[in-house]
Amino acid sequence: MKKLLTGVLAITILAVAACNNNKQNNKYDQNMKHESMNHNKTQMDTMKGMNHGSNNHRKQEESMRDMGDDIKSSEANAGGMDPVVRKFINNIISEYLFIKNELAADDKIEPKTGAAQMVSSIRRFDKSFFTASQKKEFDKYVENINEQLQGIITANQIEEQRELFGLLSQQVYELAKLFGANRILYYDHCPMALNNKGAMWLSETKGIKNPFLGNSMLTCGIVQEIVQ
Repeated sequence: MKKLLTGVLAITILAVAACNNNKQNNKYDQNMKHESMNHNKTQMDTMKGMNHGSNNHRKQEESMRDMGDDIKSSEANAGGMDPVVRKFINNIISEYLFIKNELAADDKIEPKTGAAQMVSSIRRFDKSFFTASQKKEFDKYVENINEQLQGIITANQIEEQRELFGLLSQQVYELAKLFGANRILYYDHCPMALNNKGAMWLSETKGIKNPFLGNSMLTCGIVQEIVQ
């Protein structure tokens, strides 16, 4: 009987020890699992923080790039040009177009008025509003422009006015390309103009109104270039 009790007691002790060992193992496993989960969460949070930081940095770079593009676009539209200069060029082009339309209408009196107004605009303009490079470029053309305008003013025949207008058109075209037209202009060509020598001119309309042939062949010509 004593041996039996001793055996039962020994089995009980082993069973309790095994249970305790299992509990400790389970607790250890749970702690390890918990620590692993915390570690993984920390890594994920760190990666999220890194990604968030990277995204913020990327957004900042994109924002700066967009700002740079906007500035470049603004500078391109402004052309680095003083508003006074822009208005002056607009006036020159408008006065040129007035001459063109009067010649297309076979009028030899009103082109003189337009030419005189254009001469006055050029003479009265304060060139200090030009940058150094703008003044240098403008001065390449202004002498010839004034000469052609004076010729239109003093000419007695419309054919002579048209010949001079052909030369004037080349100069004004160059100015429009250089300073910007600030509007849509059409650079037209007629091979029959000036006794079949051919000529170019600027127009504010897409429809052809030929200043060299007038009503005899008003729509003779084609658009060769759009200038803005």
